[in-house]
Amino acid sequence: MDRRTACLHQADAFREKALADPEHHDQWIDEAIKWLERAMEASCRAAVTVEAGNGSDDIPEPTRTAIVETIAPQRRVIARQ
Repeated sequence: MDRRTACLHQADAFREKALADPEHHDQWIDEAIKWLERAMEASCRAAVTVEAGNGSDDIPEPTRTAIVETIAPQRRVIARQ
């Protein structure tokens, strides 16, 4: 299992705790958010990145789109109730 997937599993576990323990809901959601941020960081490290102004115009549009699509579906939203 890669780091991103492991972080997503941890986030899911804390989200489940939040649902099961309303008294500490905010605490568990905060932990879930931290794990989601770690998962996003792991995704970003795995993706090819190009800084703006450093030849990013040379990257063909299909490649840029593929990079974004690789990261975007993995984002999850957790909202406080």
